[in-house]
Amino acid sequence: MTREQTLNKDPSTASDIDSVRTSNAAALADYLCAQRDIIVEGEIAARSGDAEAIPAIIVASRRARSAVAAHRTARDHHRELRRLIEDLRWFGLALGAAHDLDVQAVRLRSSAGALRARYLRGPVRERVEQYFDYNIEQARTEGRALLGSRRYLAVLTDLDSQIDELRGGTAGWASVDRPDVLLADLVERVQDRMRAVALALGEDSRDATVHSVRKAVRRLRYYIESIGPCEPERERALAALESLQDALGEHHDAVVAKRHLLQISRDAEKAEESSFTYGLLYQRELDVTDRLLGVLPQACDGAVRAVRLLAAAERPGGEGSSNG
Repeated sequence: MTREQTLNKDPSTASDIDSVRTSNAAALADYLCAQRDIIVEGEIAARSGDAEAIPAIIVASRRARSAVAAHRTARDHHRELRRLIEDLRWFGLALGAAHDLDVQAVRLRSSAGALRARYLRGPVRERVEQYFDYNIEQARTEGRALLGSRRYLAVLTDLDSQIDELRGGTAGWASVDRPDVLLADLVERVQDRMRAVALALGEDSRDATVHSVRKAVRRLRYYIESIGPCEPERERALAALESLQDALGEHHDAVVAKRHLLQISRDAEKAEESSFTYGLLYQRELDVTDRLLGVLPQACDGAVRAVRLLAAAERPGGEGSSNG
């Protein structure tokens, strides 16, 4: 007999579980509704030329996707949910392309500007500007078209449908997985990926495994956000995860910068220009990734401890449960 079957034999415990599940379905509906509102308001602002609205739309789509994808039953057995998860992923990636390029342009302009004149070999600043101006304009054009697309409207429609089902009690997928069980699974996912980082050989492999940790941490953080109002255990867990996510985000920015520098240096070499400066800039980004690799284990351990305390509080009858 499973642990959950044992719990369900006790009528009072079963009542606790049902109460928690109902409460969490309502909290998830509110969370998804808030993300949908941010997306719609951001779309209106973006169409009016407000570039600052785009990052908020991207984060909202990631939050909604992570909160839903954290549910195993939703991920594995519900076709409509799988489609929504994939469409939210597509939406965030496609819309975020221009913003990501903007961030990288600022980063590499700053890095090049910090070099002494004697280290600037060739038209480095001009080539960086040319590279990003072209790519950013392409991405912005595609992003504007995306906001009026049928697929974008389908994302909103599917979100509305899930919100209505959650509030109406007909979203069976949201009432199967207990929060403490999901939290344990999500923590294990993070730890498994951190172990992969320690075993990774070579620069590219390490970069890829750290990025996989980043995605697992993001899913864990946004799932925790979706399960109700912040209580002390939840606040501590979210603060620890946000700090870890910041370090992982900085690592990711450095990895992406390396890729852009490789492409820019190839363009320079084709034009028979020196690639010396791009090598210096690449080494700086490599130093950033190496530094962050050193701090990630401790940051991850702290976040895991905080989430485990939250999971204990979320168990039916625990201090943080609705009936505790």
